Amino acid sequence: MTWLPYLAGAAAIAGALLLLVWKAELRLRWALPWALLIAPCCLWLARRLSLVILGVPFGFQVLAGFVLALAASVFTVLLLFFRDPHRTPPQEPGTILSPADGKIIYIKALDNDTFPIAVKKGKDIPLEEFTGEEIGFGAGIQIGIMMSYLDVHVNRAPIAGTVERLRRIPGSFLSLKHMDSLLENERVFSIIRGPEDWVGIVQIASRMVRRIVPFIKEGEDVRQGDRIGAIRFGSQVDILMPNRDDIIVQARVGDYVKAGLSVLAKHKSPSRAQSV
Repeated sequence: MTWLPYLAGAAAIAGALLLLVWKAELRLRWALPWALLIAPCCLWLARRLSLVILGVPFGFQVLAGFVLALAASVFTVLLLFFRDPHRTPPQEPGTILSPADGKIIYIKALDNDTFPIAVKKGKDIPLEEFTGEEIGFGAGIQIGIMMSYLDVHVNRAPIAGTVERLRRIPGSFLSLKHMDSLLENERVFSIIRGPEDWVGIVQIASRMVRRIVPFIKEGEDVRQGDRIGAIRFGSQVDILMPNRDDIIVQARVGDYVKAGLSVLAKHKSPSRAQSV
């Protein structure tokens, strides 16, 4: 066999894997090297196995190579998905950390407790339709973090404080590619109140998610960076925080953040956010 058909077969396997990566909205900078590595390896293995069965056409060998590459990819994703690494929050007072691993997809201003995302034909709707109850937040900031299958799915406390609210909001399991799903999907809403401030956290289910698991309960004290829950498979986590002159948002849309490590916002006066 010449190298040209082999390279073409490996390219076809890699292309099929990258198409699945695009559909799953995974990070290309991780997926591309993996596809270029696993595709030729699995095609070589499929050819070696086909020697046991004489007369297997090359097209079937490519198909077998794709099945092997897909199985290896799924196994690797599952290994990455169930990670729960130890993390030490930055020892910097006055910070508000990310509650989730993933990509920041929007940063919106809340005004008069109005949901800032364009849903329901662009009409303004009360924030309580998203959080499941009236919270009297007033002016604030909402940051949406999209989690992929490759991200750590354990969520962490953005600040130290007391769990003031924990509520599960029943709903559907629709794709989060449509903004309306933010109001229709199952969610878990929690509030952590510190000495001076509080943050709201909304864990949102998606089409592949069937389980949001809180690790906390109302009245419990948490330290900054403590594990507060987990979402099974790719989904989204939103954080609500005060919009005040003494709080500076450091995150930007498109940033990749890590739960309990990445700083989303910071107090100008660190004394306003002491640990409990």
